[in-house]
Amino acid sequence: MDPGYFFALLGFLASAYASYSFFSGSFSKSKRKAQTSLKRGEQLTYLSFIFFLISYLILTYYFLIHDFSYYYVYSYSDTKLSTAYLISAVWAGREGSLLLWILYLALLSVLALKLDRKDRVLATSLGMILAFTSALALLILTASNPFVKMDFTPPEGYGLNPLLRTPEMALHPPTIFLGYAAGIFPFAYAASSLLHGEEWRTRVRFWTLLAWIFLSVGILLGGWWAYKTLGWGGYWAWDPVENASLLPWITATALLHGIMRKKFEAINYYLALATAVLVILATFITRSGIIESVHAFGENPEGPVYLFYLAALIVVGVAVERKVKLKMEINLEPRELTIFLKILIFLLSLVTILLGTLAPTLFNVAVGREYYNKIEIPLGVLLVIVLGICVSLDWVYRKEVFLKRIKISSAIGLLSFAAAYAATKLIIASIGVGIFVFSLIPHLLTLKQGINVKKVGGYVTHIGLLLLFIGVMGSWIYEEHYRLRLNVNEETNIKDCSLHLKSVRFYEDEEKSVVEAIVEVFEGGKHAATLQPKQLFYKLMRQDRVVSGVDIESKLTKDYYMAISGFGKDYVFVEFYIVPLVSFVWIGATLMIIGGAISASKRL
Repeated sequence: MDPGYFFALLGFLASAYASYSFFSGSFSKSKRKAQTSLKRGEQLTYLSFIFFLISYLILTYYFLIHDFSYYYVYSYSDTKLSTAYLISAVWAGREGSLLLWILYLALLSVLALKLDRKDRVLATSLGMILAFTSALALLILTASNPFVKMDFTPPEGYGLNPLLRTPEMALHPPTIFLGYAAGIFPFAYAASSLLHGEEWRTRVRFWTLLAWIFLSVGILLGGWWAYKTLGWGGYWAWDPVENASLLPWITATALLHGIMRKKFEAINYYLALATAVLVILATFITRSGIIESVHAFGENPEGPVYLFYLAALIVVGVAVERKVKLKMEINLEPRELTIFLKILIFLLSLVTILLGTLAPTLFNVAVGREYYNKIEIPLGVLLVIVLGICVSLDWVYRKEVFLKRIKISSAIGLLSFAAAYAATKLIIASIGVGIFVFSLIPHLLTLKQGINVKKVGGYVTHIGLLLLFIGVMGSWIYEEHYRLRLNVNEETNIKDCSLHLKSVRFYEDEEKSVVEAIVEVFEGGKHAATLQPKQLFYKLMRQDRVVSGVDIESKLTKDYYMAISGFGKDYVFVEFYIVPLVSFVWIGATLMIIGGAISASKRL
């Protein structure tokens, strides 16, 4: 038996037994038996983490020594791959990323033992989480075994997909899977707390924030990778796998808002359940091969197993709620209504994205970007408006203060709209500026009264969202795209820009052959950018070995973006984009993550 497989097996046995021990201990009527079971469960939790860690490190070692007798190592690496990308190649495929997810679940279980108070709620929560961990580990031992050896050892590996040889894509999977792992915890804590009749909002909030932060980082890295690697001038294509990671992020965001109100207990519980369910659904979308996506793994036999896990989780979740019979109360108090309206907007977005993602498979209906843009952009606008109103209401509703803030915000928002329209003559952009300012002003007015540590994390996140809103509107609505042939030492004019191809050069290194163009961009007669797009031809056996080396000149108000689509000795065909305000997408998303981290730090 392979050592890596052996330790994965030990990890499976330890996590399964730990789950049983926690369940038996948390529901035992004998105090002595309960203590014994809980102590055993704690020890086995540490053991399961150690076993999964050793298994993962052994797989990493096989990559580092180029042991191509292992089919998984052969499929995702080659001898020319740098050490950093050899390490990232471990999670590049279906089997390795699953083992990483399992390792994260085990690690977070240990973290829960270290950070949380040791009571029946924690024990039952870990019982659920470790049961899920062992269910995933069972797949490693069967359908997704990365330790399968071939009958011979090839002299060279098939190689890592060149598109994955970027820092962003090296970091994107581990952050997303850490978010997925943390996304199971809110439901486990909520269900366990209800079963034991305990308050659960504080504990669930921390784990929801943790999941939200890492999902946000993963989504941001994925968007930045798509923007700078794929050569189509965008960062979000509404691809099913992109949507898959967004879905649990939406429910986690809604839960973070709902959890502020105890009266929303029923909807909060189901949001926690939905987050865990959507994590499994995201895994199914990525791994089943049933839903077509450029990011998905190929078809494999484990796909239906995830649907079984998903169904089992829903049954458990509904059974717990039926046992305790949660109530949902909503009164006409203004702040409570605005929070509920925000949750409703998130849920509408969730449903429409889910329908668009599954429609091609379930209903054989093609869904393009137009569908999402027509629905999600208006919902985003409505969310930003409601956000401004909600912050104007403050934590304690005072009618006079609220009306004063709304009047000031509305007046400055209208002035901003008028100024933007006078400067640009662009009606949609001007409306966006007006809405942005309307929502921003209440945040500034509130902070002017003094920084409340309870608010600052949320407000930083909100301001980041407002900047993201402006960036998305500018980059999606006003992006300019040109397909051009550029000849050496000739000038090509488009609108206010002129492009001058200085040279085309060809060179190679040990890993790849490269075609590089040097293009000067002038706007309004002034030098604006020097772009050096490339086309990279990797020396691999795989068919997908050609990658566009996008070059971007980023400024605060716009990006000049170019990718090569074809070439000759003294000419190139290029995709040239001018992308307005896209820098605000990256700044806003980063601020949102910083705000989430500030909020989560209060728990530590």
